[in-house]
Amino acid sequence: MKNTNRYNNYITSGEYVNPLRQEWVNYLNTFNWDWFATLTFKNQPRTYTAKNEAKRWLNTIQRQEKRRIGYYMCMEFTKQGIPHLHLLMGNLEGVRRDKYWKLWFEKNGRARILPFEKNKGVGYYLTKYIVKDEYVNFGIWEVGNLELLRQQSLPVGT
Repeated sequence: MKNTNRYNNYITSGEYVNPLRQEWVNYLNTFNWDWFATLTFKNQPRTYTAKNEAKRWLNTIQRQEKRRIGYYMCMEFTKQGIPHLHLLMGNLEGVRRDKYWKLWFEKNGRARILPFEKNKGVGYYLTKYIVKDEYVNFGIWEVGNLELLRQQSLPVGT
């Protein structure tokens, strides 16, 4: 069966990948993520407002679930300059996504929260903001609480 995922295809296609970016992908893949979220806005916020809204949403999840969550968050901008965010999130085993989808939707706009699937290549997609390369002009990223995510051991020699 042909792999149609463009990010995994890119990684394995033999094209150049910035080595620092690839190491970030490898690093992010050592964590046990539970969710992959995309958060959008119905009204165009300022950059700091977008980031603050995402942090408030994360804090609300932590408060309501009575647990800290680990995350990797990056913000990107549409061609019209409107920010949206992508997050890898962990320590959410057994937590219902629909509750937090609704919470974001009622206050800010659309949300897409999916179970994390390592083979989908989202780690590669989200690292384009760490190392400026030919695909990105601007992005903001942040990590938090990664120590909570039961890091898997790295293979020897990487």
